[in-house]
Amino acid sequence: MLSKIKQLFSDSAAFAMALMGNKIVAFLLVPVYTRYLMPSRFGDWDMTNTIAMVITYFCILGTDTAFAFYFFEAKDEEDRKGYFTAAVFFPFVISLFFLVLSFFLSEPSAPFIYDYPQGYSHLITLAILTIVANVIIQQTLAYARFARQVKTFIIGTMTFVIGSSLASVWFLVEGKMGVLGIFYGQIVVQSVVAVALLWHYRHQFTRHVKKKHVMDLVNYGFPLLPTLLAFWVMNAVSRPIIYHLVSAEAAGVFGLAVRFASIIALITSAFQLAWRPFSVSIKDRDDAQRIYSLLARGFLVLGTFFIMGLTFSIQPVIKWIAGKPEYYDAYPYVWMLALGILLNTMHLLVGVGLLINKLTKTISKTFMVAAAIYLVGNLALVPIIGAWGTGAMTVLTYLYIFLSIYRKGQAAYPVDFRMRSMMTYLTLFIGVMIGITWMQVHHWAGLWLWYLAAIALMSAAIVVTGVFNKDAVKMIKGLPSKLMSKR
Repeated sequence: MLSKIKQLFSDSAAFAMALMGNKIVAFLLVPVYTRYLMPSRFGDWDMTNTIAMVITYFCILGTDTAFAFYFFEAKDEEDRKGYFTAAVFFPFVISLFFLVLSFFLSEPSAPFIYDYPQGYSHLITLAILTIVANVIIQQTLAYARFARQVKTFIIGTMTFVIGSSLASVWFLVEGKMGVLGIFYGQIVVQSVVAVALLWHYRHQFTRHVKKKHVMDLVNYGFPLLPTLLAFWVMNAVSRPIIYHLVSAEAAGVFGLAVRFASIIALITSAFQLAWRPFSVSIKDRDDAQRIYSLLARGFLVLGTFFIMGLTFSIQPVIKWIAGKPEYYDAYPYVWMLALGILLNTMHLLVGVGLLINKLTKTISKTFMVAAAIYLVGNLALVPIIGAWGTGAMTVLTYLYIFLSIYRKGQAAYPVDFRMRSMMTYLTLFIGVMIGITWMQVHHWAGLWLWYLAAIALMSAAIVVTGVFNKDAVKMIKGLPSKLMSKR
């Protein structure tokens, strides 16, 4: 068991290296964007990214998740090449269709999308051009992950992100092209990276793609599309709601909060990238259920402590990085959005049995219900309390997903996750974070003492709630030395 856990965390650490570089670059870009874009224009950029994200889902159609499964289920190397070729070029062809469509719809739709659409006639087309290259990059780097080609993954990811960012900054600052310049930079660099990856993996492509390869990917992945669209609703539709029901400026401030909350992706994204192939690869082991349970509980604790650390430092960090006072009010929403990201990753752990047994439709149904709850909640709360409503609905909706997927996953593949203990711990954590936010908003003196008290309370809660008992804590403390001895 220890050797398999070592594999997961070594893969996660490798992926985290690339993601950490990406997040560092993202933070370096924030002060540039906030200084060269007013909150309303920042909101325009965030709105365009939102549209691009949902179109990307329609292009990929869940084939990335399906490829993660069939990479290991392929009967031989030639079969694997068939799945890889289909996973890359099927989304690519769909993205070309959306590109053609955007030529006709971009200009007439701009007045409905943006408050001030001057100069945005072809902005949606530019955004979709980035998708054409992006789907190739995503799918080829997925192959690098599954094949554990860590060096290729790190170089490809960091070149793609850092190169795009630097080019975008040049077009924004030197070219003075505003929001358009950001997308010009992405188009130039991402196109080069996509071509380079196609050349690098040219020997892994095959002309012998069978209908079975495409249909297997679609049949496994397509039922996940409602899940992805629901995920989009819960992560992106709030910005258009805030944009149009409050103001473009408020949407820009909230968009900045989303970017700070995404720091937790240093943990969640790296783990998630490693988790999918890892969870499938160990499903037939006798100790698989113990591994799943241990990792789920450990991941919850690690994630919540990361969110606490982020919350304690968020006020001065936002002031320092954003520069303009108009952005300072982004900080209270960050922990709620970060908790939503954490819980979204947790549903993959507690619902591992659904993925193993190909019950992806079950996940989709849960996300569709959750999306409806989230949408209705936002439409009801945002006009009254603004972005606070979105923050509250993020926590409530992802808690629903977490519990619903857990319940359905247990029916397919029972695992003792100690759910009662996890929920007690999580409820206490939410109460502590609400209290800390109240103190921050009302400018309490001596906040650092309350921060220390929160850390002490949650540390004790790990054992008191039963998430980990004393024996488990001792085992975790001794895990690094045991892993080292296994080398």
